[in-house]
Amino acid sequence: MIDFQRLKELWLGHLPLDVAFWRYALVYGLALNVVATGAALALLVLDSPTAIAIVVHLLPVPYSVLATCGVWRSADRYPGRQDIASGAKAAVIVWFCFWLIA
Repeated sequence: MIDFQRLKELWLGHLPLDVAFWRYALVYGLALNVVATGAALALLVLDSPTAIAIVVHLLPVPYSVLATCGVWRSADRYPGRQDIASGAKAAVIVWFCFWLIA
């Protein structure tokens, strides 16, 4: 079941940076993107219309935007070393862009 309160905390940047980055952006984002990309490739192999495959491939984008914004906001609130916060921001942007075009 989806925990909407937790997603709201992610969106607002109220989760600890490590949780927002590792769990929500990387682990959940990876799982969602791998499934969507695999499904899109399967549709192409089955000669489905390319437009449908593209739509399926892009289905995780709203979640990816949510996770990216959540990591960014959590990094802004991070009380530790700012190089870690800046690194998390850079990494989540690269991660988002990678899955957008992969």
